[in-house]
Amino acid sequence: MKVYFKTVGCRVNQVESESLRARFAALGHCAAATPEEADLVVVNTCSVTARADRDCLAFLKKTAAANPAAAIAVTGCLATLEPKKILAAVPKASVFTNADKEKIPSLVCGAPPKEDFFSVEGFKGRARAFVKVQEGCDLKCSYCLVNLARNKMSSKPLKSAVSEIEKLVSAGFAEIVLCGTRLGIYRCPETGADLAALVSELFALPGSFRVRFSSIEPGEINAPLLRALAAAGGRFCDYFHIPLQSGSDAVLRAMGRNYDTTYYRGRLEEIRSFFPSAGLYADIIAGYPSETEKEFGESLEFVRSCGLSGLHVFSFSARPGTRAAALKPLPPATVKRRSAALRALDLELRSAFAASMLGRELEVLSLSSKAGRSRALASNFLEVDIPAAPVGRLLRCRVTAARGGACSGEAL
Repeated sequence: MKVYFKTVGCRVNQVESESLRARFAALGHCAAATPEEADLVVVNTCSVTARADRDCLAFLKKTAAANPAAAIAVTGCLATLEPKKILAAVPKASVFTNADKEKIPSLVCGAPPKEDFFSVEGFKGRARAFVKVQEGCDLKCSYCLVNLARNKMSSKPLKSAVSEIEKLVSAGFAEIVLCGTRLGIYRCPETGADLAALVSELFALPGSFRVRFSSIEPGEINAPLLRALAAAGGRFCDYFHIPLQSGSDAVLRAMGRNYDTTYYRGRLEEIRSFFPSAGLYADIIAGYPSETEKEFGESLEFVRSCGLSGLHVFSFSARPGTRAAALKPLPPATVKRRSAALRALDLELRSAFAASMLGRELEVLSLSSKAGRSRALASNFLEVDIPAAPVGRLLRCRVTAARGGACSGEAL
């Protein structure tokens, strides 16, 4: 068969799709360039926002109309939570929950089942390899349905993770990104080893490579983990994406988050004690229903005072089955205005962080090349435009200019 993959959403979804793609290839099937030419279309859905739902359903309807002969397999969070919506949009679709996702090649092709926690041997079209080591979340945040769609907590065995990453490094990947629904609660099911133990094993591997975290909750950052990361020297990317969601204690309580702003600030300070130039980024929600103008002002001021490097801004989206869905929403104009203010602050933060790197030497990974220049990624997540370099190559550069949150540099 010719198989086409459509992936919407998080890094975990992307890893899972890559693993499934490789599984189909191992069974003798090939990749389709477009859904129109596919015999099978696999759609790995997201449901974190209403827009993600709409995008997934629109793609399904369009694909079914454009290629009525193709079989369609739908999985992911929308498939887990809203299978009736999918079947209403595309009655012929086969729906697989997240729990059944890894079985799709077996169920569709009749091949012997193979489940290895979505291991990968490569990452098609990417300079970096993403590796899933943890699955599931049991937090009860009022706005989020991830704990409904991915509520089974599990982790990849340490030996399997180390072996997988060793092979990826041997295949030429110079950056490995560790992913999980809640990466910080990784626990090896065989030995009980935690995330600090896992990364210590990885840093002992031979080869030229570095390790990055996808994102980690503030309550899962601690001194033993930071000591293990700092002991790796340049092997660990000094980048932390730490969900914040609001800079107001009242809103954090309403959201059901398990920390306050004092605790969050403390984690940033602890990270900086180990990694003074770290890139520190946060998710934040604009327009939570109970957020007042005063609380929104508190949130802006807190973010500014923390010296974050950038924000990932979400406009509040009521998700069915969550506690926040029962709250009266704010006027759309208010949500839009607050979102715009946060995005403006994001640009301000990114610009300041980029400017702080002027004259510094950074290790960067070449991600892509065009017209004699390369787009490269520093360990602290700063994008740097450099003279053309082979994709996937780690090299040193000096930052010579900064503008709008990005930098230019010269190779050393």
